[in-house]
Amino acid sequence: MVAVVEAVAPKPVNVLIGGATDLTVNDLAGLGVRRISVGGALARAAWGGFIRAARGIAEAGKFDGFADATPSAELNRFFNDDRKRRASP
Repeated sequence: MVAVVEAVAPKPVNVLIGGATDLTVNDLAGLGVRRISVGGALARAAWGGFIRAARGIAEAGKFDGFADATPSAELNRFFNDDRKRRASP
């Protein structure tokens, strides 16, 4: 990736991370990457959690798939904070 960054300099290099990787944001920044996109990966991660929880209920009759669920209060804060940020000039 360093070779790509150097080859196109000073143009920015954008990277799409679509799945699990050992690279971190700091790793990519250190390589000279200027923009990181995750595409639909966040949506697929959410759907993965949904499917695992639904299968747990359907196949084992268990609700342990909800153990990592985000509390409603935290979701409300997140969306309210985001709404306020976008409303501010």
